Amino acid sequence: MKENLAEKSIKYTNSKSRWSIILRYLLYQIACILVIEAIVGVSLLDHSTIKQIVLYVWPLMLPYIVVPVLLLSFWYGGSRVISIEYDDDSKTLHLLHYNWLLQQKQKDILLSDLNFRIYHVVSPFLLYRVVLILISDTKRKRTLAFTSGLGWKWRQVDEIADKLKEIKEPVVDW
Repeated sequence: MKENLAEKSIKYTNSKSRWSIILRYLLYQIACILVIEAIVGVSLLDHSTIKQIVLYVWPLMLPYIVVPVLLLSFWYGGSRVISIEYDDDSKTLHLLHYNWLLQQKQKDILLSDLNFRIYHVVSPFLLYRVVLILISDTKRKRTLAFTSGLGWKWRQVDEIADKLKEIKEPVVDW
């Protein structure tokens, strides 16, 4: 009986520190700003062809650059989960995560209110396979995206997805 409880109870913790997660989260945005600054610096050069490209073509290309940067930022923003734990005795999933202001928050979701979806996707720009788990609390109508990255390894996220499947069946979208 205890072996069965041990199999259903899960506990995983992100090994990275808060500052490491914040640094990794902001690193992509900082790199994009530096690239934009380099292009602006090139536009100030005295070479007329480069100046014309930056002054006339750059404003037309900007929406195609800003939207992917924002999407990738939100992609990594979904990985701010610090720890995930399921207690079979209380039938509760405990999530410790950083909110969008990077403050620690805890969510406790009862098994009856828990819904989750598992997607196997390719991350934007980096083109590697990622498991994306959308964990939803149906009572409070909140969803938390959970992926590998920012300290979580993709094998860990695969294990967590398998353990969640053992606890409750995922919601299937057609």
